[in-house]
Amino acid sequence: MLLTIVGAIVLAIACAGLVSLGFRATGQRAPRGVLPLTGGVAMIVFMAWIENSWYGRTVSELPESHVVVATGEFSNFIQPWTLVFPRINRFMVVDTDTVRVNEAEPTLRQAEIILVQRYTPTVVTRQFIDCAGARRADNTDATELDDSGLPTNVSWIDIPADGDLMATVCNHPVG
Repeated sequence: MLLTIVGAIVLAIACAGLVSLGFRATGQRAPRGVLPLTGGVAMIVFMAWIENSWYGRTVSELPESHVVVATGEFSNFIQPWTLVFPRINRFMVVDTDTVRVNEAEPTLRQAEIILVQRYTPTVVTRQFIDCAGARRADNTDATELDDSGLPTNVSWIDIPADGDLMATVCNHPVG
């Protein structure tokens, strides 16, 4: 966040300087208020670009094995353009390199799920995905497994059978 603010200030000064140079090159003085207005507009445009391009820039940096399976949109009245064009400020990723199949129950898979949200630390979880039952459960330190490796004390949550999480985890080839 600090670098974003510093970048906005540097850009505002640079834009105001370019406008000032343009006026000087023509032999005129910049009208009163034009330079601060130029700096302010540059800061607003820069901050809007930073906020609205965050998702695309972040996803483009992910390895090929990471597949985005869900996104969360954000809009509010303080940023009125988000009411028309909501921006994505969080998403869920499956690391397909971590998908494992349970030998005792081939329809039960385990995968690493990464939860990414703007201005929040990234959370990495391991989850069980029941491909036959369209449900998931968190694999925590408190999870107990029976002799065949099946979870015994987890809380299952129903998920859409046609959702991207199910499709990514259940259709991924496991070697």
